[in-house]
Amino acid sequence: MPLTLEQVRWFRLQRSGLIEPFERATEVARALVGVQAQILPAAGLSLWNRLPALSHDSYERLLFEERTLVKLWGQRGTLHLYASDEWPLIHAANAVRNRWWERHAEDAAAYAKAADAVGALIEERGTLGRSDLRESEIALEDHHFSAWGGIFAELVRRGVACHGPAEGGEGRFMARSHWLPELEWAPPDGDEANVKLARRFFAAYGPATVQDFAYWRGWYVAACKRWLAALGDDLVEVTVDGAPMLALRDDLDALRRTPPPHDAWPVRMLYRFDPLLLAVKDKSWLVDDAHYKRIWRPAGHIEGTIIDHGRAVATWRYQRKSSGLSIGVSPFAPLPTHVQRAVEGQAQAIAAFFGLPLQEITVDSVGRHAVASAVE
Repeated sequence: MPLTLEQVRWFRLQRSGLIEPFERATEVARALVGVQAQILPAAGLSLWNRLPALSHDSYERLLFEERTLVKLWGQRGTLHLYASDEWPLIHAANAVRNRWWERHAEDAAAYAKAADAVGALIEERGTLGRSDLRESEIALEDHHFSAWGGIFAELVRRGVACHGPAEGGEGRFMARSHWLPELEWAPPDGDEANVKLARRFFAAYGPATVQDFAYWRGWYVAACKRWLAALGDDLVEVTVDGAPMLALRDDLDALRRTPPPHDAWPVRMLYRFDPLLLAVKDKSWLVDDAHYKRIWRPAGHIEGTIIDHGRAVATWRYQRKSSGLSIGVSPFAPLPTHVQRAVEGQAQAIAAFFGLPLQEITVDSVGRHAVASAVE
């Protein structure tokens, strides 16, 4: 079935909750297969863009009081927020990866023994931080305390622990049995879990290629091909402006619909690491090649992005202080009036999300950020 790139853009925005919002944060997490959470306030804004009634305070309540969202290492080995009741599914999907110590540790047996000991300690205490480990009698090495996860990453991979609220500026990890004691723990088969995630990927971000899925999943193309093959006739070939791609058969009717005129498309201020920015490997659907490096920066950093008609037109950041919120916009070209007005309105709403007044919006005419995000 032939499709246009405009049809694909509209479909992806719809499925991402950027046309019609979701009702609950857990629905966002399920539909998008997690919300990247390297920076917790950025993940909050990803949710807010799809759940406008959300505030930063209510977001933190979902995480740390109601506990309907859980923070785990997920696809691409990066931190994500998932619906808590889907932890067994996410665990099963990621358990197919080799353990870190199987690939890097000089003494795998010693590493496994250390992980077992730390696992027993967190089960006993309910929560641990790196300071607790340093004070313990467990034989650990410097790399076990790595800011990238260290030995805690192995506990999360095992399904024993998750990220919890920080205390005194220190990241904490929580034992699953203490944090979510009523969670039914019956992880499915790893391949079965990945086939389920593959279906959700195409439902949210399709049409896409095998390479797009492997990029999003952060896994080998051969394994990804096997999981897609398991979808059988549910996955069909389409063309997008002549390029071959794959889509779910159930989505063909939605994909073939004619998108509305330009003025009916929303202007959206997506923030850093938004799921839509991470979805597919080929970014040309979203941004011109000339501006690619303005969004996807060195060391894996991804800038906040303003989209109009499904295309990136600017980057943005915020600076949060007790006195208020300042927003800096760096456009790729002069912004049309309707985009300027939309940004003004959304900037007010973003400040309200944080419970702060909006101090200023600075629009840079030379293509660099006028306001650095000193405090996320």
